[in-house]
Amino acid sequence: MVYLANDTLELLIIILSIAFGFLVINFVIGLTSSIGIWIAMAVTRKTARKLFFSQWARNDRQRFERGCSNPNVDYHLDMYNQGLAWREKYKDTIKKLHIVNDNLNLYGEFYDFGFERTAIVIPGRSETCYYGAYYGEVFRKNGYNLFTFDQRSHGISDGKFNTLGILECKDVIKWANLLHDEYHSNHILLYGICGGATCSLFTLTDESCPSYIDLFISDGMYYSFFETYRQHIKEKKKPVYPVIWHFFAYFKKYAKVDPYSAAPYKMIKKIDVPLMIISGEKDIFALPKYAIKLYNLAGSKDKKLSIIKNGRHSHVRYDNKTDFDYEVSSFLNAHNN
Repeated sequence: MVYLANDTLELLIIILSIAFGFLVINFVIGLTSSIGIWIAMAVTRKTARKLFFSQWARNDRQRFERGCSNPNVDYHLDMYNQGLAWREKYKDTIKKLHIVNDNLNLYGEFYDFGFERTAIVIPGRSETCYYGAYYGEVFRKNGYNLFTFDQRSHGISDGKFNTLGILECKDVIKWANLLHDEYHSNHILLYGICGGATCSLFTLTDESCPSYIDLFISDGMYYSFFETYRQHIKEKKKPVYPVIWHFFAYFKKYAKVDPYSAAPYKMIKKIDVPLMIISGEKDIFALPKYAIKLYNLAGSKDKKLSIIKNGRHSHVRYDNKTDFDYEVSSFLNAHNN
């Protein structure tokens, strides 16, 4: 009986020792994992902060200044220079305009061809009013004046942060009021490229949007900012999660807007003006499949979808000017009465 008791006690000690060993191992693994997670979080938070302040904030006046946003890319520089050549050709028609909104001085250029219709070009992040000149001819030859401008935090306009169109839409409405009231623009078209398309949607769904903003063309409109920026982080070979969560937190903290609200798939249901959606066949940020989804979701009864062969993001016209100009001209001519 004594030996049996000793054996049982010894077995119990062995079991308890094994269990304690497992607990120690799990504790060490858990501690190591926790340390690893905290290190990873610190590293990705730094990555997200760098992305935000390098791409969406202007810390000095040279940031997002007027000029080619990416001169190291040959085709982008060529596209920019073509726009400058067009601007030079029609420089005598330019009226330099200025407004103040949200205590920010904002500046733009109005190419006055004497028409009653005006196209406002709303570019994406990092582009200024000179960029819009590249698209001028397709509008001029179809009976439209052209207005291009420096968005807040771009060019010579004031401001520190790009807010995805959430605040910029109020600037667009004020520009439209000026063009209508003082520059014979009875019909205004919004032509939004990439983030400019989202800004256009914020404009069209704003309660103060005037009825004379009555046509909308989107070029490379993303499905949601979350989706397109997820693609952007992947393209930069950074870990999407948790980088994007940190990035959105920085956006809320510093730009004072909710980036999750920049979701065209929600807003496009609410618009009713004639709509044209342009998508580039080779767009890797605003994928053609999402253009199709947005087209199907759009509240507009009068709508057109054009997927342009060989088109890349924000360079659709450059990649296939013939098809682009034909499709846009067809849409404009159908609504010029």
